[in-house]
Amino acid sequence: MVNNAADNPLFKHFRQPAVYLKLPSEGRFYPEGTLDLPPTGTIPVFPMTVKDELTMKTPDALMNGQGMVDVIRSCCPNIKDVWAMPAVDVDAIFIAIRLASYGSDMDIVTNCGGCGEKNEHTISLNHLLDSFKTADYEKPAFFDQLRFKFKPQTYKNISDMGIITYEEQRLVDSIIRNESLSDEEKAVRFGNSFAKLKQMNVDAIAVCIESITPEGQDAVTDRRFIAEYLENCSRESYQAIKDKIDVIVKSNKLEPMTLTCAECQKEYESSLEFNQSNFFASGF
Repeated sequence: MVNNAADNPLFKHFRQPAVYLKLPSEGRFYPEGTLDLPPTGTIPVFPMTVKDELTMKTPDALMNGQGMVDVIRSCCPNIKDVWAMPAVDVDAIFIAIRLASYGSDMDIVTNCGGCGEKNEHTISLNHLLDSFKTADYEKPAFFDQLRFKFKPQTYKNISDMGIITYEEQRLVDSIIRNESLSDEEKAVRFGNSFAKLKQMNVDAIAVCIESITPEGQDAVTDRRFIAEYLENCSRESYQAIKDKIDVIVKSNKLEPMTLTCAECQKEYESSLEFNQSNFFASGF
């Protein structure tokens, strides 16, 4: 039994890095020990194995996020804890893995915003990777005489939020279809569901706040206290904080692509959707 891959006579024929990626985060926001960042500032990205491809075709593995974590760990071994990866790196990692596995060109199908015609285009993933900007979370913001310092969500935050949203939507659908429930019972269950969704929104903002510093006092970093503040601050302050976070997040997202419709010849914009089961399929 071979315990060390390097002892295998076929080791030099194992897959090799196909892409070297500069992370949009530049390695920031990773807890200590969760990222091995080389002096070059880039991490190697390996193509997917057959096992990785099978994982991407397994709905249950993708639903709870563990399947995607396993694939990223396989293709980006320098990321030691994928769950701790900041959200600003997620899309770039997805593109780099797709690029390493299937090459730069990717065919996409979009609908023209003018005439509705379906269009097929080939896009360059190298060009998309070059389009990412360095995440800027350094500049503080001030609301309610408080100093706010922000940070990106982690991949774990994103995954958990997606699961909760999916489950809540399933619950709402089941309530609507359940003809045995009275209108009063439905109202109660809808109320409970909406309360959870409201709490989700607060939590999604709370995890993006690294600290809140009252004037002349120490910074508050306890997430419980930050969430409690968000639940009790004014509507204007809450919206201002949310808007600021949205601006920061949007600045790190890829700009929509400008495409030309083959039918009406008009230009329209379309965003790249990262549907994991399709985005990583070789026949996409």
